[in-house]
Amino acid sequence: MDLDLTKTSLWISVLIGALVVAAASAGFQKYGENEIRTKAVFRDAILGGIFVGMAWTLIPDSMTTLTDSVTSAVSVANTATLKSPDVDVQIGPANF
Repeated sequence: MDLDLTKTSLWISVLIGALVVAAASAGFQKYGENEIRTKAVFRDAILGGIFVGMAWTLIPDSMTTLTDSVTSAVSVANTATLKSPDVDVQIGPANF
């Protein structure tokens, strides 16, 4: 296994894992206790990032494909919002 820490897909995977686990932790705390403890959410985010980082080293091809699709989706969304055409709104029956 080749662990290359300069690959952006590793860090994107770690960030996504940390955000997902932190959101789940905050949701469970809000549902169970009605109070969110930030220290516990940060702890869970760090643990989620570490877990996904370890999983990334075990199955790098799948994780690279996943992170590449996420980055391409974000770039497509950015270009779509920047280049939105000015569409005329037509009211009434269609002109065939």
